[in-house]
Amino acid sequence: MNTLKQNEDRVERYLIGRVGRIRRLVDRSVLDPRSRQGRRHRLDAILVALLAGLLGRCDSLRAVERLSERLGLGRKRSKISNTALAYLLGRLDDEALLPLLVQLVKDMRRRGELDHDELGGDWVAIDGKYESLDHDVGGVAQKFEDREAKTIYWRLGQLRAVLISAPGRPALGQRTMRPIPGAQGTAEELKQPGEMTNIRPFIAWMREQYGDLATNFTLDAGLWSRGLFAELDEQGLGIFGNIKNNKPELATETARVLRIECQRHDAEADSGWERTSRGMVRRRLWRSCALDGWNGWRHLRQVIVVEQTTKPHDGSAEVVERRTFGTNLPKATMSARQLLALVRRHWSIDNDCNWTLDVVMNEDAGAWCASGTAMLSLGVLRMIAHNMLQWLRKRHVLIRHQRAQATPMPWAQRQELVAALWVHTGTTLLERLRTPAEA
Repeated sequence: MNTLKQNEDRVERYLIGRVGRIRRLVDRSVLDPRSRQGRRHRLDAILVALLAGLLGRCDSLRAVERLSERLGLGRKRSKISNTALAYLLGRLDDEALLPLLVQLVKDMRRRGELDHDELGGDWVAIDGKYESLDHDVGGVAQKFEDREAKTIYWRLGQLRAVLISAPGRPALGQRTMRPIPGAQGTAEELKQPGEMTNIRPFIAWMREQYGDLATNFTLDAGLWSRGLFAELDEQGLGIFGNIKNNKPELATETARVLRIECQRHDAEADSGWERTSRGMVRRRLWRSCALDGWNGWRHLRQVIVVEQTTKPHDGSAEVVERRTFGTNLPKATMSARQLLALVRRHWSIDNDCNWTLDVVMNEDAGAWCASGTAMLSLGVLRMIAHNMLQWLRKRHVLIRHQRAQATPMPWAQRQELVAALWVHTGTTLLERLRTPAEA
């Protein structure tokens, strides 16, 4: 079993090395949006303060201000005021900080931290994230009017991508869905047009930034169409999409074909019964290749159904749910067990990334700063912090048992280790982040 001191040392070595890397990248690649007269504190020191606050779960810029004083990050080892933090955040957008995230993911790949395990290849999940706000986020949120309540609000929509095949499920990037000029209708009515307008350039951006790391994509039903399905296949990319009633003809025919398959054959993959918080759960998978080319659906080489049976702990009746999917992958590309694992990984963009950003980093509890484009820049900084914390929690600092397999560290315990690191480091943090050549 690891001692507390061993865990503290591992957290310290990892975070000091990664934050030091970020500081050097900021110096080289991030353009300071402030005027020269308004630069009391260094840009890299401010971003280090914000990142330290996210890693340590600060709940406001006031808390980051207090942390910056403890770490001596300001000019002459002073604090960085919350107004200085807000001023910078309001003038940075996600496009200024995304190169940091991309480079850090590439660093993870060079260190072997992104090696895929049970899926047999690299898979990226893309999903939409929406927030209703009382401001326009620097003009990038869509404006709506609630006529019944006689109120006006703005909706910020973003596409996010997560590498679900890697152990830590690292975030790869985000794309803000800008307002649709002249668009009319409710937020739900404009959701799919916004997603379909942005999904192609977002995938193209990931291909440009990450190359063959972004080769296979899993998408929820609202994010893909027959045209996109064919386009990705013609580019040599893999696509795995949830099939729902927004594609009524395909959903009906898929259900019919797979119902016959379920009646004729045993499941190709079976997870067995697993204990969860809801009860005992079992998942089984069937697939068919009968719809390739059906009704203009070129390259629909497989359709898949996953049947999930839940036995509640209270002894109530079993609950059976079925979800269907389509993919352009030939049957020999992935085994049925790998496809079953992929279905479960598809939801990890919510269960790992979005949950961590919402609950652990308080993204939905209220923005640190609402001025300008602060929410966009904070979104990228949160993804950078998420990638580091998840690798720490799931692979680098595990809870090692004498007789059982190592398990991820609870979030509360991980946060205690990060807080202890900041207390221990104190005002020497910037010096420790420097390389010998900088000292």
